[in-house]
Formats: sequence, C-alpha cells, structure tokens
Amino acid sequence: MSIQSPQPPRNRPRKRVPVGTWIGVVATALLALMALPSTGFWGMVLMASLVVLITAAYGLAFRRATWLRLPRRRSAAAVGIGVALAVLIGSTSAYGVAHPETALSAETATPRAAASKATDTAKHLVAPSTRTPDTSTPTPTPTATPTPTPVVVTKNVTETVAVPFPTTTVQDASLAKGVTTVTTAGRNGVTTKVWRVTTTDGVETGRTLVSQAVTTPPTPQVTSVGTYVAPAPQPAQPHCTNGTYVNSAGNTICRPEYSPGVPAGATARCGDGTYSFSQSRSGTCSRHGGVAAWL
Repeated sequence: MSIQSPQPPRNRPRKRVPVGTWIGVVATALLALMALPSTGFWGMVLMASLVVLITAAYGLAFRRATWLRLPRRRSAAAVGIGVALAVLIGSTSAYGVAHPETALSAETATPRAAASKATDTAKHLVAPSTRTPDTSTPTPTPTATPTPTPVVVTKNVTETVAVPFPTTTVQDASLAKGVTTVTTAGRNGVTTKVWRVTTTDGVETGRTLVSQAVTTPPTPQVTSVGTYVAPAPQPAQPHCTNGTYVNSAGNTICRPEYSPGVPAGATARCGDGTYSFSQSRSGTCSRHGGVAAWL
C-alpha cells in the first residue's frame, strides 16, 4: 500500500472588486462628507443610508447587480433594504435629538398648526374657574385718508401788449425858424402773445410762450421844425422925376428937381428954385445957385 504524500494547498485567486463598486462607494462617501459640515455626524449617516436604500430598492425592483454587489435573490435584496431602512430610521431619530431646533421649526412652519398648539397650551395653563372676561375696549384702527389727486389743467391764454410808437423830427422850410409842430400824431401798436399755462389745483405752475406776433404796428409821431428866416426889409426907393445918382456913401439919391411944392425927402432949396436931396451939406446945390434954404 503506497502512502501518498500530502499535496500543498492551492492558492485561490482573490476576487477583484469591480470598478462600479468603487465608484458607488466613493460617490456615497462624498455625499455623506458634503452633509457633514451642515448636519453633523448623524446627518452624514442619514445621507449614506438613504443612498444605500435607494440603490438596494433599484436592484430589487429590476433584479440587477448594483455597486452594492448584493445577490440577485429577492430575499438577499430584501434583507439589504431592511438593514438600510433601519439605519435610515435610526439616524433620523438621532438627528432629531441632536438638532431639536430644526424639528421645532418644522412643526411650527404651518400657521394653523402653530395656532392650534398655542390654543392647547393656553387651555392647560388657564383653568376654567380662573378665567377673567376681557373687558378692554378695542382700539379703533385709524382709517387711512386717501391722498387727493392734484388736478392739472393746461390751456392757451392770449395776452396783448402795447408797443410804444417811435418819434421822428423833420425840418420844414415853410415854418419860421424856432417853430415846432406835430404834423402826424403817434399811436401805439399791439403785440399778441399766446401762452400755454399749466395750473395745479388752480395755482399756476408753468408758462410757455407758444407764439408772438405784432398784430397792429405802431404809427410814428412826426414833429416839424421850422427853418424859414425872413429877409431884412429893403429901404423904400425914392420916386425921382429927374433921375438918380449914387453919392459917396453908396446910397442912391434923387437929382435936384423942380416941384411946385416941397417933395418928400428934399433936404434943401437951391438958388435956381430946385430942390436938392443931398444927404450931406458939402456940395449941396453946387451947380444950382447954391443953397437958398435948408429944409
């Protein structure tokens, strides 16, 4: 009988973890770490258990191998779902204990629930026998007075303005020098302006000139100034029957003449009976017998 020598045990090859499993584990860990700063440790556990629960439910419903690598049997998948659900419920309870203010804010978020809770608390604190009726007079709520809307009116207003007349002066040779007279009377003109006027509650708040025109031109006033100067009067010329001559002074003198009476302007009667009109005694009646008598 031969004795067989014992054979060394064979090394079984290690099973490699699929890449999908590593991706799922890393993604779950990242989500849990993201929840850690804001919700704390139990929030992190809550996030991880929620991801595991959703993944297990998906594998159970579609009988597919997920990154959790659970067996495809329904019983194994159900066990995984139950474990994840239990962890989810436990972490939720622990999170509520660690963060009571969050749970309190969730309960009082609804106004109706908050009012009901306040009513129940008041019923427990106040006994029916110790309640006192409310006799305070309610303060009336002031009624807001509506602000009146300002009444704005825009209309055109016509305005007339007098235009002063100009004056001119002319020289008139038919009037004596220094004499002035108004030959044409002046008259004011008229300018018509149209304004766009805006009033607010009857008070003028704006004015804009729309148009302006001279509807009646002014009439200039003309004043005449006389420039006529009368010439100096000329001496009367003597009426001479025997002619005239110009004496040494440059005056025209009548020549000696015969006259039955003394003629006007005669100054001497000569010896021959003529009358002389000389204006100086020198040479008077020199050719007519001398001066018989001075007149």
